[in-house]
Amino acid sequence: MSLLKMVKPPVYLFLYWSVFLITGILLLLTGCGGSGGDTGNQSPTVPTVLTGVFVDSAVQGLTYSTATQSGTTNEDGEFSYIQGEAVIFSIGDIQFPSVIAQTLITPLDVFSVTTVNDIRVSNMARLLQTLDHDGIQGNGITITDEAHNQAVGVDINFAATDFASQVEDLVANAGAVNTSLISEQDAIEHLNLALGNMATTRGCTADSTKIGYTGTFSTLAHSVSGKATVIDDCTLEITQFNFDGAAPNVRFYGGINGNFTDSEAFAIGERLDGRSYTNETILLELPEGKFVDDLDSVSVWCVAFSADFGNLRLEAP
Repeated sequence: MSLLKMVKPPVYLFLYWSVFLITGILLLLTGCGGSGGDTGNQSPTVPTVLTGVFVDSAVQGLTYSTATQSGTTNEDGEFSYIQGEAVIFSIGDIQFPSVIAQTLITPLDVFSVTTVNDIRVSNMARLLQTLDHDGIQGNGITITDEAHNQAVGVDINFAATDFASQVEDLVANAGAVNTSLISEQDAIEHLNLALGNMATTRGCTADSTKIGYTGTFSTLAHSVSGKATVIDDCTLEITQFNFDGAAPNVRFYGGINGNFTDSEAFAIGERLDGRSYTNETILLELPEGKFVDDLDSVSVWCVAFSADFGNLRLEAP
């Protein structure tokens, strides 16, 4: 007698549906990779390697390293990085401060400042431009292997007032055209030119009728003074700038007809508070989507108290 004949019909149906359900579940697991056969073969996502550029003119020959990338900047100043990584540039044993890698990096980015007159920025620019092999920074800066070799065992402080003496032996024996450190003024003038060219590279044109417009800051508070000049459609150069730094949350602000509180007003650049400024030059790039035709006035504006410390009107020279 067969097993099916021995069991009662309800038991038979129970066995039948149990087998059916178990078979279906096994098929689903197999189809979804439940056996684990395919899951282990899936390749992990490979991060995209991006390209950045180090600029004081394009700097070739800087050694760089990130958590995953390393090498030497090429003739266009290019280096490789993964989004979110920090990068360290160096010449021999002279390491620059670590900075978050991005499309464009300048000495200002390395020290997280907005002014070329920061002593660390100007000293870095002086060193890079002095070590340029042919001494012609306009065709790019090239740091040679000889310069790297001479920088082995060298420890410098970019903030030092005796910076020239710290690098004296290095620049004298690096094999470059310049055998002594170039002046701060020459270095800053070249860096400003390079930064202006960067703004143009980023899509900033010189089509506005306001190119060349200037204005002089009134002095209303905190010793504010200086002059602004329109460089191109999205860049202002602030020169001879003074501010005592003794106020919280201060920014340059652009506005129309001297109004810095309505919806047309906007902040330009980084905060100014935290230190004093004396006869300094600052290159201001307007925020994305803003152009010099969107303003005719500039203020040193205290955001914390909606106070104007000094303003100017841009006018034809």
